[in-house]
Amino acid sequence: MHPRLTLENVSYSYPLPGRKEAAAISDISLRVEPAEILCIGGANGSGKSTLAQVCAGLLVPSSGSVHYRDKKVESHKDLLELRRKVGLLFQSPEDQLFADTVERDISFGPRNLGLRGADLEARVWQAAASFDISLEELGGRSPFSLSGGEKRRVALAGVIALEPEVLVLDEPFISMDFDSRQHMQTLLGRLRDDSGTSIIMITHELSGAWSLADRYAVLAGGRLIYQQSRAELISSEPDLIELGLRLPQWGVLANRLEKMGIVVEDPADPQALARAICSIREAADGR
Repeated sequence: MHPRLTLENVSYSYPLPGRKEAAAISDISLRVEPAEILCIGGANGSGKSTLAQVCAGLLVPSSGSVHYRDKKVESHKDLLELRRKVGLLFQSPEDQLFADTVERDISFGPRNLGLRGADLEARVWQAAASFDISLEELGGRSPFSLSGGEKRRVALAGVIALEPEVLVLDEPFISMDFDSRQHMQTLLGRLRDDSGTSIIMITHELSGAWSLADRYAVLAGGRLIYQQSRAELISSEPDLIELGLRLPQWGVLANRLEKMGIVVEDPADPQALARAICSIREAADGR
């Protein structure tokens, strides 16, 4: 099975006055598999937002190539197809909300694709339901009157209404309280499980993706430093700190336990961590 999205030695530089350029990302190669959740972590200024826009086809690489499934994106037609298949949620949901009502905002994309009548209504209601948005309650309201978490879910529903196969999320949990963050994590996990959507989560904070991601990539200075499993990431804690990233508290705890020789079955599962901690007590009682 082909990867959904592949970047091969991709670089992008922003033009400056004169003939100078400022490199934002350099020589990046990565792949995103079907129904995979990939977390790309990096400190501020590491090139995360530029990488997100390259993945979604909003920026064309200065060098290297982007492939969707097994096809290289070369022509303008290929680029338009990439933009239809890869949806992007910007860091600020206000950048994607513009209509006077929630329902019109969610319907904008599929309407532009030519959907009308019952087909359009079904697509909009399904997208809203994917992110627990009640159109009966919120459909007629201005999206700008909603809370921050609600705005983010409406913006996501507008992206999902286009039925992308890959979803790129730029800082999806920023400014969310604990309950809103957990709700969003549940909805994203359900989206992947129900529809097989591949998800790229780009963030400066690993905790939001900790229970969801299948793989982790670390971006620093515009370059991908490494791509690892959760277990491998835990062992790289000192390197992460130097790169301006920190493990979530569950990862720090798992790292400490493993250094004591205590195996943690799943570092993202609080119950697995609790069992590992209990094993210390049991071992002490056995002595």
